[in-house]
Amino acid sequence: MNNAVLLAIIAGVGRAAGAGGTWLVIPHRTVEARTITKAELTAAITADPSLCPLPVVEKPSEGEALAAYQNAQSSSPLVWDRNDMPKISFALGQCDKNNNGPGVSCVTTVKMSAEAQPLNRVVGFAKAANGEWVATIF
Repeated sequence: MNNAVLLAIIAGVGRAAGAGGTWLVIPHRTVEARTITKAELTAAITADPSLCPLPVVEKPSEGEALAAYQNAQSSSPLVWDRNDMPKISFALGQCDKNNNGPGVSCVTTVKMSAEAQPLNRVVGFAKAANGEWVATIF
């Protein structure tokens, strides 16, 4: 056999023996993990509520929200007569952090007049630099 072939075979056998020996020498740790039951998880959170903090969402009061909504409505380019704005009644529903921008998004019920049907719509609220709430009508 050719010396180059023998050298390649010996190098391959040596490499395999070295890798196998290294694998045998290194300790192999076993990880023992168990799943916890729902009752254990509930008991742990009940014992220490800081393990699962609830997010605190700052939202405007009904009066602040109404003022911000009226301001947004009056500055809309779709309003024809800014001197004859309707008497809006407004109720805030559930609010959550706005994922598309600053502030919160709230479900609101808006009535544009006393005889109008209530409209449920999502309105975004964010605090301006001066501390006033600004509404974005989606």
